[in-house]
Amino acid sequence: MNKNEILVLDTETTGFLGNAEVLQVSILDGEGTVLMNEYFRPDHTESWPGAMAVNHITPAMVADKPSIQMRKEEISHLLRHARAVVGYNISFDLKMLRQNGVYVPGPMKLRPIDLMGPFSDRYGKEKNLPLNKYGHYKYQKLITCAGYYGYEEGGWHDSLADTKATLFCFWKMVEDGTLRI
Repeated sequence: MNKNEILVLDTETTGFLGNAEVLQVSILDGEGTVLMNEYFRPDHTESWPGAMAVNHITPAMVADKPSIQMRKEEISHLLRHARAVVGYNISFDLKMLRQNGVYVPGPMKLRPIDLMGPFSDRYGKEKNLPLNKYGHYKYQKLITCAGYYGYEEGGWHDSLADTKATLFCFWKMVEDGTLRI
């Protein structure tokens, strides 16, 4: 797979439930070129104190930004023309995009590659961590993955910073055999 056929994606949202709205979308290609990094004004949510404590995106920061509805075709176009989309808990990001009106191709056309599970397994085995009651290792955060692979940038919970860290970890995981593409 060519690097330009891979997208790395992250979102920041107003929450985690079915009514959550997208506040920021960042998309890189497999080379690290920024294809999108944009903030969005939610259409229905006026405040998001729980999410704001994590992502630090305030209502004032997005008050003059467009709705994601204005850019959903551009995001959909990027997804339609990729072969794989990489993320850290990518299923959440794709779910958020779908529920905000973005077309996300199914897994036969756009292969989702999630780093969280494979990294958590690798980390759990190396650290001899206990398995949970379902026989899996506890999911590790992106910051743990990034630190493990020697990523030294900061700005956590900004979708562009998280996307750059995810891209770095993705190629390290391919290199060490944790992921196969």
